[in-house]
Amino acid sequence: LLHAVVVHFGLAHRSRVRQVQRLADFLARQVPPGEMLVVAGDFNDWGEKLDAPMREMGLARASSNGALANLTFPSRVPIFSLDRIYTRGFCCNHSFVPRGKTWARMSDHLPLIAELMPD
Repeated sequence: LLHAVVVHFGLAHRSRVRQVQRLADFLARQVPPGEMLVVAGDFNDWGEKLDAPMREMGLARASSNGALANLTFPSRVPIFSLDRIYTRGFCCNHSFVPRGKTWARMSDHLPLIAELMPD
């Protein structure tokens, strides 16, 4: 069984800390510990501070080439890795961010794509 959760965290760090705690509470109640899990979305984590609390939940950041290669914001000239995929029960085989005018016109964020394989 695979569980998927999509998030869009707030702009203020204090808000994101509360949202991570709410996410942890939700996962503890709703997702059995041994089942596969993907949590993805816009984490608005400008300071790259959420990896540690996500690891405490047993989630690993999916990236095959480091966070710097997964820059998603702003879409026209990406300099931040705000969009993330965290997983449990998977390893990331490959991740990338498609670039170009077409993608940049769709949103202020570029999509993050990951190929995941079960552990």
